[in-house]
Amino acid sequence: MRKNQSGFVLVETLIASVAVMGIFSLIYANYYPLIGEYEKREVYDDLDSKYVVHWARKILVEKMTNNNATTMNSCGGTCHILYGAYYKEELVEDSIVRQKETILDEIDATLGDNASYLQNYAYASNIRAIILTNYNITNFKKYIKDNNTVATVTGQDLVNSKIFNRGFREYIDYLPNYKTPSTTGASYRMIVIIDHNTSKEYDSYATIEVKV
Repeated sequence: MRKNQSGFVLVETLIASVAVMGIFSLIYANYYPLIGEYEKREVYDDLDSKYVVHWARKILVEKMTNNNATTMNSCGGTCHILYGAYYKEELVEDSIVRQKETILDEIDATLGDNASYLQNYAYASNIRAIILTNYNITNFKKYIKDNNTVATVTGQDLVNSKIFNRGFREYIDYLPNYKTPSTTGASYRMIVIIDHNTSKEYDSYATIEVKV
């Protein structure tokens, strides 16, 4: 009788062990992808990036003399790239120096004599790109999804690889379409890409509505 009881206890233990292992396997299989998604999106519209894009908008609106945003002639008629840059490391006198390389800069044409305000802010804040789109970004999202390249801007190869890269495309895909009209009457939306050179270099992204 005791042997039967021992065998029954052993079977119960094995069943419980298999069940627990199955539960932990299920948690493991679903937990890490969620952590990966969180880490990817924690740089989307974080507090620091929101401050950066807020002040970029403020400078654009208050200092502009002639805004060409309505032309939307840079990204298939869906956006206007005001500024684009990337960072690279170069050997200068036996030392590695990290330098910012401008791909395109249309701030001059857009802001005239006041361009220096936004240019200086872009450099000081490590902004890599300033992009204006329509407030409703449905067409912009469609363009980004349907086109692997941006063929209507100066330095398109660098724009494709440094600005319209995978991280930026994933951010744009993550954003809503903003179909509900702005309560402030804003017609445009500013998107910025910000470079962070810490122990691990990465970009953060932010967007804000613009009324011009």
